[in-house]
Amino acid sequence: MKNKSSFQDKITAFSQAIGNNRYLLSLRDGFMVAFPATMFGSIMVILQNLPTTLGLSLPQSFLDFLNNFFGPVGNATMNVTALFVCFGVAYQLAGRYKQEKLFSGAIALSSFLMLLPVGNDKKDGAFFAISHLGAEGMFVAILVAIISTELYCRISAAHIVIKMPDSVPPMVAQSFVAIIPGAAPLFLFNLIRYGFTFTSYGNAIDFVYQILQQPLMGLGGTLPAVLIAVFFTQFFWWFGIHGTLLVNSIIDPIMSSLALQNYDAYKNGAEHLPHIISTTFMGVFVNQGMQLGIAIMFAFFLARSVRMKQTMRLVFAPAIFNVSEPMTYGLPVVLNPTLFIPWILAPLASTTISYFTIAAGLVPRPTGATVVWTTPIFVAGWLGTGSIRGGILQLVDVVVMTLIWIPFIKALDNRWYKDEQNPDLDAAEKDSL
Repeated sequence: MKNKSSFQDKITAFSQAIGNNRYLLSLRDGFMVAFPATMFGSIMVILQNLPTTLGLSLPQSFLDFLNNFFGPVGNATMNVTALFVCFGVAYQLAGRYKQEKLFSGAIALSSFLMLLPVGNDKKDGAFFAISHLGAEGMFVAILVAIISTELYCRISAAHIVIKMPDSVPPMVAQSFVAIIPGAAPLFLFNLIRYGFTFTSYGNAIDFVYQILQQPLMGLGGTLPAVLIAVFFTQFFWWFGIHGTLLVNSIIDPIMSSLALQNYDAYKNGAEHLPHIISTTFMGVFVNQGMQLGIAIMFAFFLARSVRMKQTMRLVFAPAIFNVSEPMTYGLPVVLNPTLFIPWILAPLASTTISYFTIAAGLVPRPTGATVVWTTPIFVAGWLGTGSIRGGILQLVDVVVMTLIWIPFIKALDNRWYKDEQNPDLDAAEKDSL
């Protein structure tokens, strides 16, 4: 017991260290700034491609209308995600330093734009390539947000600022206070921008994308990497720690970049999307519906004990919308040795089946669309792949995961049933059954 407790304490301390890391927390929360716009953009691209999804033969004039009406939405939402993330990460990080969040976010955004190569067109004048504002610029946006905010907050905390008299309106005074802390990161990134003009890459965006981001995306987009991420997500959850938040805060930059590349290809009508793994895949095909399958089987068919029936009936309604906490903490799964194996194994099986099914071409690759995690199964698979086959794959995953769970839940149910049949036994005797 002592060794078990010591191991648990170490895991808890490790997870808390990750969970309390200001950079990971800021990264996690910063990505949420993009969520409303990217969700809207995802819905629009689904509507744009709905005739193709349903296999409808419609007049070309109507298809042109759909493309002209819905198509440009992506350029203001999904395709500029790096801008949202840069501002959001800086905003959140400055808040954790208890410094001015709005100014810090604005300075980080300006610093990021400083690094972008500027094109020039005789008709439209200077412009930024939109590809640099999305997937290709994602890592640079994150790095700039962190470095810029660190400089801004440290200078501001050291009170190296311009102070105005008390008679000056507060907002005007705050603007002057931000001048020196804001000038430092802007000057730094202008130096970096200028330095890259002497390299073969020409700019920092292309350098980071080719040297760092592409290799990481190649690694993160593999099945082994995803299985490791899924394993640790479930492992932390078993200890009662929010594994999804912990792991996603690390892998989100990679998965989001992969999703954006798929989205670009899908929006442009590409027949072959570049990636299987992305945020869409992770949100749709890993363990969605797992609790629902178990709840259906034991709430209505297999449970013998009253406790199991009542518990699963309580789990059933939230599970329709992929809310897992009633089962995780109500069954409970947390620190329950009987349920450790299926808790880990079932999502790994679902992930593996989904990956190879998509790789075989039986189901289209995820489109990169943002699918809200509360979307019920089948609908989520359909939206995530733009095909009804994605919904069917989700149902297959649920069946497989449920079959893995049944023997273990059955063992727990039998123990509860014996407890109910022997209400006079003390706790020690019940534990021995």
